[in-house]
Amino acid sequence: MTGETTSKPRALVPVPRAGATLTRKRKLVALAVAGTSDVVQMIFSAAFIEGAGSPFELALDAVTAAAILFIVGFHWRLAIALIAELVPGVDLFPTWTAVVLSLPSHPIEPTKPAT
Repeated sequence: MTGETTSKPRALVPVPRAGATLTRKRKLVALAVAGTSDVVQMIFSAAFIEGAGSPFELALDAVTAAAILFIVGFHWRLAIALIAELVPGVDLFPTWTAVVLSLPSHPIEPTKPAT
């Protein structure tokens, strides 16, 4: 069968690779996820006060870490934030939001028209 080309299947959402530039749009989406997680932890602080001993804490942090990892790609700051979230008392600080805000982002380069 000559003339046929094979193409790789494309993901619905392109996942950034480690070290890739973080766009402002991805950072805003990650900030929304992080903020939601931190607000839930603050509102339901009685369920999360035990830190790593709380199954609710572990579930929320695992989902938050996976979502942010999927959105922004791997950064060591995310691993540090996950460890900090498991410490009793520290988890009431908005760690996820602070970490996402600390990630550097770059604007999307405008595409130049073909000449």
